[in-house]
Amino acid sequence: MSNTLLTLNYDVLSDILQLLSRQDAAQLALASRAAYVLAFPRIVSDVTLGGLYHKPGGSALSQLTNFCTFLLSPAPAWHGAPSARIDALQSLQVMRDAVRIRKAGVWTSDASGVALLSSVIARAQNLQKLTLWGSDALFAAYPEFAKNSSPSIQALILGGDVPALRNLASAFPHVRALQFIAGSGSCAPDWALFAAANGGNAVDAHSLGAWQQRLDSVETGLPILPLACPIRRVALRNPLVSDTYGLFCAREFLRRTRPVVLSASASAALTEEELHTVLDAEVVAPGLRFLELVGDRCEGVKEASEWMTRVANVLSTLQVPLLGISLSVTSAIPRMAVRNVLKPFVYSTPAPTPVPTRPSSPAPFTSPQEEGVDITAIARTLAEHAPSLRFISLDLSAAPESNKDASARFCAYDAGAARKVAQMDDAEGTAVLTKMFALNRWD
Repeated sequence: MSNTLLTLNYDVLSDILQLLSRQDAAQLALASRAAYVLAFPRIVSDVTLGGLYHKPGGSALSQLTNFCTFLLSPAPAWHGAPSARIDALQSLQVMRDAVRIRKAGVWTSDASGVALLSSVIARAQNLQKLTLWGSDALFAAYPEFAKNSSPSIQALILGGDVPALRNLASAFPHVRALQFIAGSGSCAPDWALFAAANGGNAVDAHSLGAWQQRLDSVETGLPILPLACPIRRVALRNPLVSDTYGLFCAREFLRRTRPVVLSASASAALTEEELHTVLDAEVVAPGLRFLELVGDRCEGVKEASEWMTRVANVLSTLQVPLLGISLSVTSAIPRMAVRNVLKPFVYSTPAPTPVPTRPSSPAPFTSPQEEGVDITAIARTLAEHAPSLRFISLDLSAAPESNKDASARFCAYDAGAARKVAQMDDAEGTAVLTKMFALNRWD
């Protein structure tokens, strides 16, 4: 008996298919029915609908209609169970134009297309990740959108205009991870801004439904104040700057979510008082266990180290019961020389080139990299200012004029009355960092 591709162990075949592109998997599916059954999950496991702005109007809607109709129709007997097609869908991204149609010269969302998409979301029992661009238009076109959505959906990613949280919580009650990505108001929807302007009085915690107990992580650009429920991990992408209203919103958002793991970015110019306002332990983060903080736009290594020292000073006044901290920096935007193109050109005779002379005792040149920063000393300062710390991760490699390997991870421990740190190897540091991000309220 000769060995063929299809006689290999299924686990081996699965690993092989992961190395194939979807185009190659589609070509393999044309070989035979057995090859089709094998390659089909690779083809439709991760699908993006829309994004066809370069095509004639209606192309994206036709793509969505054909795809949804295909998934919802029963699979032939040789393919497997009737639901074999839709069961293969694991990740779905819907772009803005996927449901748009032009009527009377105006672009609008097609209600029938949205209803068809809603049926797929409800019946896809293996769908884990759903990305929706312009979800507000989907709910407006079809108010019953995503009603009884699949309980398998764990991650909901929203871009563009989004509806009110009560609509999202009602449509996707089983979601564990919520992410707002950049694009047309997704970082700060109107209802979030209005709630902030009203002091949060418009917040109705009961409108969040099952999210009160199920929501585990949230990533957003700006604070979403109506999201008033305990969330284990919170990530604020937009840097905190010296703006009273912005700092108030960040503080209020953290007070309402009470994160255990917090990832945030702060301007390197932020003062200790301003950072203290956001991370007030008594009000904001009494249960904070791991803090990942990025110093935004540092001018150099010296500024980066000073910023980390300011963070240590803040921790000493807050007395936050941190078990771990990760500090890193981003580089400042380089200044660009702008020539005055309107300045008239004046010809002048060039001066004679001077005869070079040999200096008697040239001064030695010291590069900024040779000066360096004692990263261990920074870790020790953090350990002394925050006695509860057990893990410290520092990364200055992105700062201008720094060494590319200016990063290290340390374990902090008590040595009698003193606090000491010991550097970890890369494997151990990575493993501990992973555990820090997984910390829960009972750890």
